[in-house]
Amino acid sequence: MSNWEHISTKDFGWNLFEDKNGRETNQVRTLYEGNQYIWEVSLKANYKAESHWHPYDIIQIFLEGEFKSEGEGSFYPGDIRWVKAGQSTIESGGSEGSRFYLIALGGNIPLMWDDLYEVPEDLKKTLQGRGSGVGKANINKLPFIPFEDEYGRPTQPVQVICNESPHIVRTTFDPTYTASDHWHKHDTMYFIMDGEMSFSDDEPIYKKGDVRVVKGGYSYGPEKPGKEGVTFILISNGGPIDLNWSDIKKPPLVN
Repeated sequence: MSNWEHISTKDFGWNLFEDKNGRETNQVRTLYEGNQYIWEVSLKANYKAESHWHPYDIIQIFLEGEFKSEGEGSFYPGDIRWVKAGQSTIESGGSEGSRFYLIALGGNIPLMWDDLYEVPEDLKKTLQGRGSGVGKANINKLPFIPFEDEYGRPTQPVQVICNESPHIVRTTFDPTYTASDHWHKHDTMYFIMDGEMSFSDDEPIYKKGDVRVVKGGYSYGPEKPGKEGVTFILISNGGPIDLNWSDIKKPPLVN
């Protein structure tokens, strides 16, 4: 990839996800492939995926309908769910189906059916040491807290969705806020949920429904919301979400 990529989801068509074992699947839009894979998934009404696992951590951002996971309950728009590598789950769509972003942190997302593929022992041991194999949050129930900058520069408050692995926050930028040139240590993904955002003069304006992927160590800015502000979900692939001002800490990557 280049140092950044602008993804406009409306430019992508739907295709049937091909399961290598020929089992029933659903329509997906493949939005990005690389250090992280990003899909938009549309589950059919009442579709059921029997017990399965993935070799990488996955995150789901729910957009429409109802999604159900055995033992976890139902998920609706506003919910975010994550499943750690090697954790088995049984999932299904509600009576009107479900649509969501599906992100894999590390590589492709094969469906590893439990009746065909056993979780490798090393992955089992790693999973056991990571606490709960699944997690969830609802953005309507999380408080906004200050994002503390070590240099005391102005920031915007965030909702901490998950602060271990994966690392996920949601934030809203006031229309008057601007973040000067900065960079993050790890690859990051921005999901624009409302409003508009400019990340630099070199990139297009990102609008609701757009996704941005940027390489760790790449400096960009200034970051400016649109006239109505912007709300986005930020995911860091590989470690905590940090904020490094480029005039203080030299970015590892050059343009």
